[in-house]
Amino acid sequence: MVFNVLKKSFKFFLIFALLNVFNISHSQTTANLEMLKPNSQKEIMFRPYLAVLHGGLDGLDTWKKDHTIQYYKELWYYCESFYVKRNYMLEGITLNEEIIDISRFESSRKDYDEAVVILPGFKDVLVLLPTYKLIYKPN
Repeated sequence: MVFNVLKKSFKFFLIFALLNVFNISHSQTTANLEMLKPNSQKEIMFRPYLAVLHGGLDGLDTWKKDHTIQYYKELWYYCESFYVKRNYMLEGITLNEEIIDISRFESSRKDYDEAVVILPGFKDVLVLLPTYKLIYKPN
């Protein structure tokens, strides 16, 4: 009799513990996803780079549904792994960050320091975040 009560209590405790672990894991995944999401304007600007990698815009939408976290990691890389420092040079035209495929400049990225990339003809420069600060880096 006592054994049956203990057995039922253990099952209840085990189910309760598993539900809590699932809830914590789900909450962390949701929080991580929110951290990765860029603003909608940046997503529109940099989606074409992901579309090239994942079968065009239609293919990208399908891929995004099946790989949501990976989609936002890759999008973060194209949107947030660099920034544009304005008016760094005295002369040149303003850099439209939308034209930047940041993967082209990956060889300039440093492990522990920001790297400044000067683009001829532009008064603005790219500043690459150091490798250790990257949430995602393509292979």
